Amino acid sequence: MKYQKLLPIFLTTASILFFVAANARTNQTTISQTISQKSPQSLPTANIVNNGTELKIQSGQTTQSIKASSLNVKVIDGVNCETLKTLPVQNVSGKRFVPQAVSFDPKTGNLAVGVVLQECADSQESAVFVLQPQSSWRNYAIYRVQVPGEKTLPDEFSTYPLRSISQIGFFGDNLLIEHGDVSETEALVVFGSSRTPAGKYSGCVVTSVGESRNICPNIKPD
Repeated sequence: MKYQKLLPIFLTTASILFFVAANARTNQTTISQTISQKSPQSLPTANIVNNGTELKIQSGQTTQSIKASSLNVKVIDGVNCETLKTLPVQNVSGKRFVPQAVSFDPKTGNLAVGVVLQECADSQESAVFVLQPQSSWRNYAIYRVQVPGEKTLPDEFSTYPLRSISQIGFFGDNLLIEHGDVSETEALVVFGSSRTPAGKYSGCVVTSVGESRNICPNIKPD
């Protein structure tokens, strides 16, 4: 099966990300302070400020400020935190950026960011966006990373929600997203290259089993 073939690759990349995360968390400060993701000299620097609600990108003499609330997406079959009911479609804007989920693609210069959309009691719903710079970050295009599910996504502005994103990163031509839930179940979701900067879903593997057992996308077979 497809997941079985991809499993060794996923576990290798997961180990790499876990090593990076362990070192990052050693030096992590509180979210009230500036949290930065430093890049090679050819890439800008991204800093999360204002308690996670704003991202500042410095590219040469250009400074671009992006508010989490400016990133929006249609969430399919997500929980509405006010009613605690699952809704078929919700238009949701970001609440804050995830500190360890800001990553530049060294090949393209695109920036992937993890954003918390909703926080219901002890659970989260999140999404990942890819920002494509234009004119050295004077402008940028927004692409939604589309997590699939039981239903076919209606358009390029929609996604099934992720849980609590712990980190993201690029590995070769793939975008890797690690997320988990309150029961300590964790999964690594992989998006390969496609015609859009957001990539296309390639597969998922559970890397840590808690009470939930599986938080990979629930896709019905063709």
